[in-house]
Amino acid sequence: MLQSIQNWNSSPGYCMEIRQIQYFLSIVDTGSFSAAADEHFISQSSLSKLIIALEKELAVTLFDRSKRKVSLTEAGEAFLRHARMLNADNNAMLVELDGYKSAVDTFSIAAIPVLPQYGIATMIAQFRDTNPHIRFSLEEIDGLNIIPALAERRFDLAFTRHNVINHEQFESLEICKDHLLLAVSKNSRYANRSAISLKELANDNFIVFDRVTELHKLIMDECGKAGFEPTIFYSSHRKVSVLSLVETNIGLALMPVEIFEYYRHPGVLAIPLDEDIACNIVLVYLKNRQLPKSAMMFLDFMKQMAENRKH
Repeated sequence: MLQSIQNWNSSPGYCMEIRQIQYFLSIVDTGSFSAAADEHFISQSSLSKLIIALEKELAVTLFDRSKRKVSLTEAGEAFLRHARMLNADNNAMLVELDGYKSAVDTFSIAAIPVLPQYGIATMIAQFRDTNPHIRFSLEEIDGLNIIPALAERRFDLAFTRHNVINHEQFESLEICKDHLLLAVSKNSRYANRSAISLKELANDNFIVFDRVTELHKLIMDECGKAGFEPTIFYSSHRKVSVLSLVETNIGLALMPVEIFEYYRHPGVLAIPLDEDIACNIVLVYLKNRQLPKSAMMFLDFMKQMAENRKH
């Protein structure tokens, strides 16, 4: 096994990444590029590019793409044996090193860009003030990158929405409840509605959060359940931009209640949906992972804060 790694590392221009191996294994296990992309919360085009780069690096073709169902080439079958060993060794290494990390009084948190809107920034500040001896880092990253980052153990904990969680792989602590509403211009033909169903919006223009957000996937999935693919007029990472365009009556938007309330735009109205589409904020971490003691303290603190919110 070690010899295999050394041989690859000695190749000119070697730059293979463990995630490429993990994506390769997911394609094999799921039987398709699209299913593997969904499993890792990345676009199919991004996954394909990484696999093509891996094939170029190895100077072999791993998959036979000429048929409807993706299958391994002979070279792919040979690589599969090494890939499974490399991935198993990587996982074993991370588990062993976790034991050493737990002795260090520090931990890391990833978060989608919603901490002020849900009052989480204030909670984190309170934890820091009451535990000044504990060191930790907080990094804001795009929603669909959260789960891969946790799976690769680049972070100990993460704040995200519950919709993206695989509960067989991750533990989660609910921090804030939320659900979607419809945001429309005061001049919209829907302005006087007290409630509305997603099915009624099939022919409207949508202003949406862009593809790197967990909300984009949620909205696309829910529109699909309602029987249509939304016509996307504009997408943005910035919530203020979404609301500003909705105000012009050029389109409408689905967004969480708490986000709407936080940015409350003077020319935009909120209409409840007939469908109850939850998008709760949760604090998540890998199952069966030994977290640093300081991270466990943070979990306990956030659990208490969440309980206090309910009363």
